[in-house]
Amino acid sequence: MKNENVSKFRDRFVGVWTLESFTERSDRSEEFNPLGDKPTGFLIYTANGFVSAQLMRAKRELFKADPWEAGASSDAVDLTKDYIAYCGRYEIDEKSSEAIHLPLVALLPNLIHQEQHRSFTFEEDTLTLATSCGRPNGSVVASTLLWRRCPLEMV
Repeated sequence: MKNENVSKFRDRFVGVWTLESFTERSDRSEEFNPLGDKPTGFLIYTANGFVSAQLMRAKRELFKADPWEAGASSDAVDLTKDYIAYCGRYEIDEKSSEAIHLPLVALLPNLIHQEQHRSFTFEEDTLTLATSCGRPNGSVVASTLLWRRCPLEMV
């Protein structure tokens, strides 16, 4: 990651955010909600450059067996379904209006040490993060996440 001075925008990021919506649009399909119509999640930015993101589909089904037990059933594969989680460092690139997340731990190991670029916009108490990525089938998927600053009583 770039080693720049602390951003003047960092103060706007610092705090706890709750997920309002998560939409994706492929260049080959309509818009859809990968975590359902009412996803839930938290995004936490600290003043010293730490980020933690936890997102999931609301009302996930319980597993029939303990997925952590050796020889667990196929339920264990579903641990990654409908859930996104990582934490690590972040930086703000003011010129490109990007938040750059660098996961140090992640539910999906492919994210670890891979810069995740998110364009950002602020409007009152909301933060919108957007990104796009290519898929193995050649399509490009654009993701947009709307976050609302978490009320103090929830923190």
